Amino acid sequence: MTPRSGPTGFGNILRGMLLLGRGRVAGLAYFGNTRDAVLTALAPRIALWLVGGLLTMLHAPDATSVTRWLFSLCMILLPAVLTHALAQRWQRGGLWYRYIAAAWWTDWLSPFVMLAVALLIALGSPALLETFYGGLIINGVGFAYSLWMTWFIARIGLGLGVGRAMLLLGAVLLSLAVMAEITALLPPHYVPWHDFMALPGATSTAKH
Repeated sequence: MTPRSGPTGFGNILRGMLLLGRGRVAGLAYFGNTRDAVLTALAPRIALWLVGGLLTMLHAPDATSVTRWLFSLCMILLPAVLTHALAQRWQRGGLWYRYIAAAWWTDWLSPFVMLAVALLIALGSPALLETFYGGLIINGVGFAYSLWMTWFIARIGLGLGVGRAMLLLGAVLLSLAVMAEITALLPPHYVPWHDFMALPGATSTAKH
């Protein structure tokens, strides 16, 4: 099936997501290479950020909640700013809109991959699902899949070679790591790694 030209509808976006999620290059064509396509991809992420931040601060209205809220916004925008700079440097600026739209949309697949892993563990070894190691497997698979998707979409979306796609991936990870360290050093000393490592079963494991 050929995607419609111009801004794509959600049906085409979903098809593109599923194709890219399986490593199919053809999925890239389902995303527009325009500012509108980028804003459409960004809108649900910002909406979720606003709602999640509001609920968090209603539950715990303190400096740590505000820092966590701002950090989550930086996690959305920093990779986009960095990849745009790299795309310009590598003369790939004309491809960036389609690339970032595809990257933002396909990022929604990672939670579903984690859910699938959790279901497989629940069917094969329900007890493992309640342990720290079960959570580690789920988060680890989700993180690995996200890394692969970042590399894959950078390579096909920006027309990069294997080395440059790896460099882009490394630059994104390094920038987020540096940002996380800065937030940990400055008041109120929010440590993002604690949230990432908040795995199922961690509390019960710590008691043994």
